[in-house]
Parts: sequence; structure tokens; C-alpha cells
Amino acid sequence: MEISAAIRKVDIRTRLISSLLATVMFFAVLTVVTISAASPAGAELRPMQAVPSYVNPITNLIEDTGQNMALGQAMSEDLIKKHPAEMLIDLEGTVFFTFRMGLVEETANLAIELLGDDGQAIESLPFSIVEEFPEDNERDIRINIPTEDPILRISLVATPMGREVICFATFAEYGEVVEIPVVDTSETIDDDAAITIVEASPDDEIVGVSDEARDNVLMFLAVAAGILLVLAGIGAYSLLKKKKEAEGVNPRAVDSKADDSKSADR
Repeated sequence: MEISAAIRKVDIRTRLISSLLATVMFFAVLTVVTISAASPAGAELRPMQAVPSYVNPITNLIEDTGQNMALGQAMSEDLIKKHPAEMLIDLEGTVFFTFRMGLVEETANLAIELLGDDGQAIESLPFSIVEEFPEDNERDIRINIPTEDPILRISLVATPMGREVICFATFAEYGEVVEIPVVDTSETIDDDAAITIVEASPDDEIVGVSDEARDNVLMFLAVAAGILLVLAGIGAYSLLKKKKEAEGVNPRAVDSKADDSKSADR
């Protein structure tokens, strides 16, 4: 009976220590998961290269009334600059393209349309002027596009020629993707609004969990690890002690019972 009682005590102590260890581990994992979920993914800024074209890239047809391929392609490259261009994907997955256009003083009535798979315009795209460069006769245009691989139809009036000019633009990735802080894109795009996108440097802090919060989590995990080690040590010591006590009680109990039996026989 004494042996069974000792074993039961050891078993209860083992279960108690296991429960404490499981509780500490649960709260440690829960804290890490909570902090990870609170950290938003950064927005992406992808350097791009604009590819101007006088012909429709899908139908391979010239839609401009000029119909002169050599002059038309040269004019398209003057209107749509290859660099700089960039694609911004904000935290909500909204896609913005910014590209540079030339011949600002010689053109008017700019219109930008998104082409579908059949080469026909499917959506008129509002745009904003990001920045003007009067010394170069250029400006940066910003548009919101529902795709990361757009084909644009660009039409405008060339005032010296007195007629509409039509050309096209596609985009190709050019350079490394840059992760940037949160960009506020809640502002409605307006033709008269000047919205400046500033490229973040690698030293810029990404918006997320603060350093203080991270330090607190690390401190908590360190304390939790220390508690685990202490509990493990206590558990191991208790088990060893109870085992020795159980082993020590057993021989004495048996000898005592044997002596009692011999006394009775006498």
C-alpha cells in the first residue's frame, strides 16, 4: 500500500508539472502568433521600363491616321519615355503605374485607355499629374490599373499638327523590387491633384510592430524559457526524490512485516 501511495504521488506531481509546462508553451506560442499577425506586409515598388509602340501590340495595326511607321514610332518614343517608370502595389493590393511623358507643351487632351485581350479598349483610366519638369518639357503621369501587366492606348492632340495622335505603351520590369512603408492611396485621383510618390531607401523603417513591442516579446520568451528550465529542473528533482523515497520505503516495509510475522510465529 505504501508503495502504491508513493507511486501515485509521483504520478500526480508529474501531471502537475506537465500541465504547467503545456500552459507556458501555449501562451508563448500565442504571443508569437499574435505579433506575427499584427505585422502588415510592406507595399512594393517595382522599377519598370515603359515600352512605347506606334502599332497596337495585340492587333499589330496602326490606329493613328498618320500611317507612317518610322515617323510614328519616333513620335511615340518622344511622347512616352522609357524611364523613369514604376509600379506600386499598396497594402490592399491596388496597382498604380507612374510613367513619364514628353512633348507636354505641344500636346493636349490626353486620354488613357486599358486594352483587353482582343486589342480593343475596355476601360478609360483616370490619371493624375505627379510632377512637372518644365525644363525638359516632361511630366510624370500616375494611373490606377486593375492589372500588373497592362497594355495602354494613349491618345492626345498634337497642337502643331492639329490632329489626334494614337500610340500604345506596355511595361517591363527593370531593376529590383523595393519594399516601402505604408502608402496612403485613399485619396481620390483627380486630374488637378499633384500626388508625389517618394521611393523609400533601404534604411527606411517598414511600418509594423515597434522595436519596443519586439523587445517585450523577446523578454517574455526569455522569461518563459527560464521558467520552463526551472520547472523542468524541479520536476526532474522531484521525480528522483520520490523514486528514492519509494525505493527506501519498500525494503523497510517488507522487513518490518517479516519481523512481525516471525514474532507472531514465536
